[in-house]
Amino acid sequence: MNKNQINIELKNIRSVRDANIILDGITVITGENGSGKSTISKLTYHLFRTSIEFEKIVESNLEDELRRIYRSIDQLSKELEYFLDKDEYSKFRISFRNFYRSDNQLSLFEEDNSIFSAIDALINIFANENFNLHKNPQLQQRLKRIKIILNNSNPRVDFESNDIIELLLALKEYITEQIQHSLNYKENRPLSILNDKLEEAFYDSSIPNTFNISEYGVPIIDRDKNKLLPIHSIQRVAYIDTPMIIGIDFYAERAHWEEINELISNKKTFKSNSELDSIFKNEILKGDVSYDENEISSQTFIYKRDDGKEFDLLECATGLKSFSLLQLLFKNGFLNNQTLLIIDEPEVHLHPQWIVEYARLIVLLNKHLGVKFLIASHNPDMISAIKYISKKENSSKDLNFYLATKYKNTYTYNYKNLGIEIEDIFSSFNIALERIDLYGQSE
Repeated sequence: MNKNQINIELKNIRSVRDANIILDGITVITGENGSGKSTISKLTYHLFRTSIEFEKIVESNLEDELRRIYRSIDQLSKELEYFLDKDEYSKFRISFRNFYRSDNQLSLFEEDNSIFSAIDALINIFANENFNLHKNPQLQQRLKRIKIILNNSNPRVDFESNDIIELLLALKEYITEQIQHSLNYKENRPLSILNDKLEEAFYDSSIPNTFNISEYGVPIIDRDKNKLLPIHSIQRVAYIDTPMIIGIDFYAERAHWEEINELISNKKTFKSNSELDSIFKNEILKGDVSYDENEISSQTFIYKRDDGKEFDLLECATGLKSFSLLQLLFKNGFLNNQTLLIIDEPEVHLHPQWIVEYARLIVLLNKHLGVKFLIASHNPDMISAIKYISKKENSSKDLNFYLATKYKNTYTYNYKNLGIEIEDIFSSFNIALERIDLYGQSE
């Protein structure tokens, strides 16, 4: 076993009956439609991303909750306009906004505890004996509204208190509890975070707990201790299932589309491999692709052809977008020996000649940069090109093909490890030729 070998194991998940797949180098999974290739790709992506980004996910969840609370207390503070005189209210609002602004980046370890300071400011106002509630029915109704807002802001409150200070103190306790929970999550890495992410990703069905990742022979998902261990050899992962997503701002239920656009919008530069850079620019794209940060221009991604003409990449051919995604990830340094790039049916939008070029890039990116690939494909040209180009580049040792084979008379599939032999794959493709003979007429 290669010292960096990672295995993804799935059993009885959707149409996948059994799969134990090596992820080290270039891994190609193939099979007929509905055999579970996309399920493997999607599940692998979310397993890796959750493990890699675990702390960021926990912090993001906390930030979302604290922002929700701050919106409520900011709304509540504006009610004070009806209880304070104009100058006092104006002074209070300026002070309140200095405690916490909506554009601040909350942190688990924020030293000034801005949201606590904002709540303390409200407590001081309501605790002031000069705070005049009057007997005005309208002010009494507003006071009632303030209490409702506070009750709704705290999911832990199961009582309707008439004491606003008591509700504010309970809200501080809830925030402290959420921060402590987040710190505990970061320390203990519970599987609930992974389960939540999979529920979001596979929103149309639940995924049974019959999967795992193993690294160096050790399971990454420790179900006995309810932990998701950190992965060592892979620190970056991306999932490409369509080049059509490049540059669009509507992501629906596909979080990985937004993540891809964030990755390719990163203008970080690094010292690139000159051979690969030349292949992208001179042999394939006949030009260069870049990200334009000019907010005035509607052209976000620009394709500059080698004759000097520039085009909005969104208006270019889909095949060009396929290579542009790879080039942008290559240019900003995302692709390296700690990257796993998952690509679902990369051949879909490509001319046969470009299928071979795409396969060549996969092999060279793996050979020169150490990028790991998980490719789902059912195209004979892509499969042949990956095999024979790998052979020519002396990198076949890191290549594995898997074929989905139907289990008895069911709609489930076992994934067979073929190593570098692809004859069984082509035997399955020959069924298409038999159908042509059946439905057509040979000349």
